[in-house]
Parts: sequence; structure tokens; C-alpha cells
Amino acid sequence: MRRRALLASAAAVSTASLAGCPTPPWGDDPTEIDGAEVTFRREYDGELDVTGSGGNDVAEVRRRLDRDPPRLVVAGSLLDGPRRCERVALFEAALDDGTLRLRIRSENDPDSDVDRCSDVAEPHPYSVAVAFADAPVPVRVEVRHGDEAVLEERV
Repeated sequence: MRRRALLASAAAVSTASLAGCPTPPWGDDPTEIDGAEVTFRREYDGELDVTGSGGNDVAEVRRRLDRDPPRLVVAGSLLDGPRRCERVALFEAALDDGTLRLRIRSENDPDSDVDRCSDVAEPHPYSVAVAFADAPVPVRVEVRHGDEAVLEERV
């Protein structure tokens, strides 16, 4: 299996990339994986068309295969700490064996100005757009929130 992640030195939506490690350090967002461009956002457009049981984590794949280049968009919501003290981050991205693997985690929000955070769980929306300019479209998509698998779907 071949796995390569190039890391951004700027914000999550930056497109500048540096040669990096196969497992990025906490909080860095991959922006390119094996010829596919990754764009991560801490929001999603519209409503999710899936529901979790009792407000659990959810994710869905939106296919945009007729675009040039073809792309997949994973939209989801991670249920975790308060929004102003925590934020969602793309922790790991890999494209191997015909599978796109994404791992989303929450992390402390460095921009939060709150001194003390409540422990009430809040949904953290996100979207990950992957454009396959120099890579074949994968057969499967797997999404993990932390260590929990929330989506395993054929493209």
C-alpha cells in the first residue's frame, strides 16, 4: 500500500503544500494526496441527507463525477465539545487500494476567546472536497471520526 500526504503550512483551506509525513501531526490538514487535491472546510452547504441515531456523528458522500476534474464531497457533522472551545480538523487523508480514507477529529480551537468551556456536546459541521485531477476516482470512501467509522460506501 502506498500512502503519501502533503501538509499545508497555512490554514485548513490553503492550497500550498510541503513534503510531509505519512501521518500528519495533530491539527495539520492535508491538501493533496497522490494526485488528488483536498479542500477542507469547517462548514457544509445545505442539509445532510442522513441521520444518526440520537444525534450521533454522521457523514455522506456527494458525487460530482461529471465535473472537470471529477470530485467527491464528503459532508458531515462530528458531535463533540462546545463549538467555541473545540473545532473539527481533517487529521488524516489517504488514497490507496482504490479507497479514499479520511479521518476527522476535534481539537482545541486556538481562536476561542472563552476562558472556561462547558462540557455540553455540540455538532461540528465540515466538508471535504476531493478533486481527482491526476488520480483515478476511488471505488470506495471510508470516513472515520476519531477512531469510529461513520461511513463506508461505494462510489
